[in-house]
Amino acid sequence: MNQKVIDIENILKSRGYKLTESRKKMVELFVKTDVHLKPDDAYQILRKEGVSLPTVYRNIDMLREMGIIKEITLENDRYYELDLFSGKKMHIHFKCHKCGIIKEYDSSEVKRMMLEQRDFLEKTYGDYIEDVSIVMQGICETCRQLKSQS
Repeated sequence: MNQKVIDIENILKSRGYKLTESRKKMVELFVKTDVHLKPDDAYQILRKEGVSLPTVYRNIDMLREMGIIKEITLENDRYYELDLFSGKKMHIHFKCHKCGIIKEYDSSEVKRMMLEQRDFLEKTYGDYIEDVSIVMQGICETCRQLKSQS
């Protein structure tokens, strides 16, 4: 079994939760996927394995409250991704208006500039910023190329 799944199981046990088969399948899905999932996306993947839609919603809420997954809201849609093992607490997302793809920008240069901005804000306002989430929206390169070809 994947070490991350074992670590999450231990966290759940320490907080009085069992790793039921349905919960384990959800945890494994978030551990192995690198895409942002809506609850219905998770359900479509897991329903073949006998996981119900209410179970998906209950477990998403519980995993989010425990800090295992993170919620990202884009245009009134909620997406989820694994957050527990993310050493980074700077998430810069892009959503395409045409195809709906969500990307996460992972440029060290962009993150360096954003960290400088975070440090400036902390110094200026005296706040301690633990997490930075930025959402950019527009048209992705693939959709732009398709548009220029038509």
